[in-house]
Amino acid sequence: MSFITGAGRSGLDPIAKWSLIIAPILFVVGGFMTADFGSYKDSLVGDIAANGDTAKLGLTIGIIGVVLYARSILGLTRITPEAGNAQAHMRVASAGVIALLAIQTIQTGMAMGIAGGDTTGAASFLGVQAAGTIVAMLTIIPLAGGLAAGGLVSKYFGWVLFAIAIVGLIVTIVIGLDTETGSLVGGILQSIWAIVILVIGIIMINGDGD
Repeated sequence: MSFITGAGRSGLDPIAKWSLIIAPILFVVGGFMTADFGSYKDSLVGDIAANGDTAKLGLTIGIIGVVLYARSILGLTRITPEAGNAQAHMRVASAGVIALLAIQTIQTGMAMGIAGGDTTGAASFLGVQAAGTIVAMLTIIPLAGGLAAGGLVSKYFGWVLFAIAIVGLIVTIVIGLDTETGSLVGGILQSIWAIVILVIGIIMINGDGD
């Protein structure tokens, strides 16, 4: 079974292709440099403050990853066919990822302050983190629909992303990222998201050689 279709070979630009691969790697690496996996609430703030300059570097790497992710989604939107409302889904995803980038920029700025030793804004940072996670998950839903309907790659990738988004929303809203369970599940979902996006990028690049 091929994971890329004819539509997926219709001209995704090189920057968008490589962004699909580099973005998730930077996001995950930046996260590990910023705080321990599964840390939450006070432990998350404590990790960021304790990691200091390492956290600042990780935050910088992470926000670059988000920028590249946004670039890749914009690129995918450009080549998505109109059939099955795929283009409409991707346009919503593009708007959402721009909003996500704005929120992540604010969150990164707050985290930079914490890494510098000023934890007075910790509560606001945690609130922005939760809001950013909700926006990220809401953005994945139309992305999943666009990938499934547009046929750029196998529809199974869209289904996996849709499942990630739904579970992520439930965890964030019902359980909360300020709990051990919520933080752990959220981290696992982010890792799965990163793998899926990375694989899509590899498939899109390899598809040029088919």
